[in-house]
Amino acid sequence: MKPNLKTIPWLAAMQATMVVGDHWRRLDPKDRAKALKTLTESRGLPNRMSAAQRQQLIDLARKIDHRGLIADLAPIPVPGLRGGRKKL
Repeated sequence: MKPNLKTIPWLAAMQATMVVGDHWRRLDPKDRAKALKTLTESRGLPNRMSAAQRQQLIDLARKIDHRGLIADLAPIPVPGLRGGRKKL
């Protein structure tokens, strides 16, 4: 079945969700559990979190491989992110 124009955004969203989920699963299970508990209790609203909880989420976000995530999500190669030749 060939995708039509209406299905393309959904396909892109599904692929992005799979990539982000893969990077999420690379984190330590204890860290993921703490983050999910904090986000569930606060309903994702920063004003419902303590300063310590917000800092905990910031620290967890810093552990994610952002360059790799961007490279996996980028539809075109981005110079300097993955492989390729360096300019001399």
